[in-house]
Amino acid sequence: MTTRHIRLMMIGAFGLGLALTQQACAGIGPDLVAGPAPSATSETVDESTAPADSPTTQVYASPPEGQAYDDDAGPADLAPDDGGKGRARNCANDGLQVTVTLQPDRGDRAARGLVAVTNTGKRACSVEGRVMIWLTNAAGEVVKVPATQVNEPGAGTAISLRPGRSAFQGIKWAPCDKGNESCPTGNGLGFSVNGSTGGPGAELSGFPRPESSGITMKSLRIGTLQPVTQGVVAW
Repeated sequence: MTTRHIRLMMIGAFGLGLALTQQACAGIGPDLVAGPAPSATSETVDESTAPADSPTTQVYASPPEGQAYDDDAGPADLAPDDGGKGRARNCANDGLQVTVTLQPDRGDRAARGLVAVTNTGKRACSVEGRVMIWLTNAAGEVVKVPATQVNEPGAGTAISLRPGRSAFQGIKWAPCDKGNESCPTGNGLGFSVNGSTGGPGAELSGFPRPESSGITMKSLRIGTLQPVTQGVVAW
């Protein structure tokens, strides 16, 4: 066998091996080599099997119609006896501080006071309608004054007060001559959220000194509680 024949046989064998290798590779589909990229699909996570530290979104029930809540108040601020209705329990007199600030004279022969009702408790509570106000004497006794409840500056709604937060209402009265025996005179104001008299005394700001007994009221009008001060003493 000549050298030329040997070279031809080697070239043929190499070509046959290369062809077989290409056929073998062609027989392996793309699915077997890398596989298609998985398609993006939305996946529903079962919260009951999700890790304890996985982020979740809390959804609070909407407050009842007419109920006003502070934006950053959550379930922890609600009293345990709210009945699952998402509303704080009613405020009590001993959990409130009421401050009455005498307003500037408008020259209309009427006196006005801005009433601020502040929650001094440790949990949220609810006030609604109005806080009753009355005149008291040096002994803390109620001085009888004809009083009228008015929907000013509008109807009262339930207001949830977190600790340290306040609601506001206005009062308006007609002063009288202290020297007149029929003129009710006192040196303090009492308040109550449950409609009864005999509650604690309010803090007074801008009024005559208590010892002067300089608060006179021929008649008294009591407005409604509002979540802001706007308009509460403008009537």
